[in-house]
Amino acid sequence: MLRNVFICFISLSFFISEITCQSRNPSLILSSEQFNIAVNPQNGDYIVLAKDSFYLFNLSVSGDWRPCKYKKNDLDTVLNQPVELNFIHDAKQVLFFAGGGGQVYLFKDSSILRQDKSFLQKNQFGAASFEFKDKIILYGGYGFYSYKPYMTEFSDKTNEWFLRPYASNQYLPEGRQAVVYQIDKKRGYFYMSSGYTLNKPYFEDVENLDLNDVWRFDLNTNKWKQLGYIDDDKRIRNLRFPFFAGGNFYAIEKGPNNAVVKINIAKNSFEKFKTEHLVDQSLVEYGAVYNTKDGNVLLVTKGKDQRDKPGFIVSIVPLKELEKNLIIAKKYYFTVFDKLWPFFLMIAGLGSLVFFNRAFKKRKNIQRNEKPVIHFNLTENEVTFSGSRIPFEEEQIQFLHYLVENGGEISNNDLLDFIKKGQESLDTLKKRKLKLIMDINQIFKISTGLSNPFLLELKDDNDRRYKDYLINPIYEVRV
Repeated sequence: MLRNVFICFISLSFFISEITCQSRNPSLILSSEQFNIAVNPQNGDYIVLAKDSFYLFNLSVSGDWRPCKYKKNDLDTVLNQPVELNFIHDAKQVLFFAGGGGQVYLFKDSSILRQDKSFLQKNQFGAASFEFKDKIILYGGYGFYSYKPYMTEFSDKTNEWFLRPYASNQYLPEGRQAVVYQIDKKRGYFYMSSGYTLNKPYFEDVENLDLNDVWRFDLNTNKWKQLGYIDDDKRIRNLRFPFFAGGNFYAIEKGPNNAVVKINIAKNSFEKFKTEHLVDQSLVEYGAVYNTKDGNVLLVTKGKDQRDKPGFIVSIVPLKELEKNLIIAKKYYFTVFDKLWPFFLMIAGLGSLVFFNRAFKKRKNIQRNEKPVIHFNLTENEVTFSGSRIPFEEEQIQFLHYLVENGGEISNNDLLDFIKKGQESLDTLKKRKLKLIMDINQIFKISTGLSNPFLLELKDDNDRRYKDYLINPIYEVRV
């Protein structure tokens, strides 16, 4: 027993020392915070746009991430400012817009090209962004102390932003930020839910108010329609880094465990995949992008072993693994608790094994020591087991009583004398004796369901002619 426990401890220690989670594809490590990630919807390239160069990777091409030089980079002026660039996930090209609205950039032919004639508007931070009929559209967001209820769209003709007009005489949803949304481009529907807004006007004890209403906006008629509300147990809060895959909305729910949420508003489907100890709040730093070409997700995580200087790891993780809680960089080091909890679990398992083993042995001993009880009722002239009468015949009951009165064991001669009726030959007596013993055992087995015979025949080792008959000692007889 101790040898097996020692082997288990040694094996588990080797396993824990090597326990790391890895992405299936090469990862890119960057020391600068100034970069953006994207996926080319045309050829499936994974793209990392840094300040001085960009990196490409494609699963269909052998090799690692390939560093490339820009032909032209209009992004230089923006990277020197604290501006967040957002990738348009479902666009036909590699498009970015500045956080809060305003500047628009296109990555094409090894160049970052500015598309707009606008400025940093800083008015729609956290807005839902999508492309519809080759137009970039932003819904909601926060700016200048208020949450926006409107939509803005980028005109490819004037390269400016405009308010998208809503149809008149309709009830509008509250302005909000960080919504759950879904696009049905075929029917022209924009589904929206959740997010948060202000519960009071600004400067009056401001608190964010979580929302749970569900809306559908018809992009063809510009009309809103409320579809209902999300149940409290399905309510989603603090979402970031959204992306779309297979018509579903995915995002990281900021919190103690960085859960991955998967939502289909149109089908009222809400799922949450908890990452438990594998991911903390700071792990996913710069977002997630889905690649429709190969079904993988591009993730940016912060290097756990690079705290003294900025360090980020760009990893490619299959979507199925993301849902299985493997949203992990190439090498993620666990905390001390994460390394030790398997030991505690093993100790608890071994303790439980010892406990149940002792309990099982104790139960077997009890069962072995507890003899089945056969009751002899002399006044009623009957034999019972577990409250049920054993249908012995009168001669059989008389013989059993005689056997019990003699201590449960008699000799062969005493048995012959008991069953003797007049002048019978020895052969006849032997036949009657054998029939009596066999009948008693047969009736006993059928009536009680017990496998062992009630009566036993013992032969003398020195003289096989001498026999004794007794009640099987595994049974307890009570009168």
